[in-house]
Amino acid sequence: MYDLRCKREGCDFNKNCLCTAKHITIGRQAECTSYSPSENYLKTEKSTIKQKAVRTKTIADCKVSGCLFNQEGVCKANGITIATLDQKNEPECLTVKPK
Repeated sequence: MYDLRCKREGCDFNKNCLCTAKHITIGRQAECTSYSPSENYLKTEKSTIKQKAVRTKTIADCKVSGCLFNQEGVCKANGITIATLDQKNEPECLTVKPK
C-alpha cells in the first residue's frame, strides 16, 4: 500500500491523518471494519497537516465486490482514504471505484 490516509477522528490508528494499522479490512458496504475507538480521544490527531507520501506495510483486505481495485480480496490501489460521511458516523473507504 503506497498511501493510507484516515480522516476518521477518534480512531486509535489515526496519527495525524495517517493510518498506522498493520492490517485493515474494507467491508462489503465500503466500511472500514478495522476502526478501533481510541480510549483517549484527545490522543488521536485531528489535523490534516500535509504529509509526504509514504509506503506502509499495511495489508488491505477488500470485500467490496465490483471495486476496480479489489483483486481476489486484496486492495491493489496505490492509496486508500478513509473518512466519515454517513449519518451513522461510520468510517468509510472513499477509494472504492466501480469497474
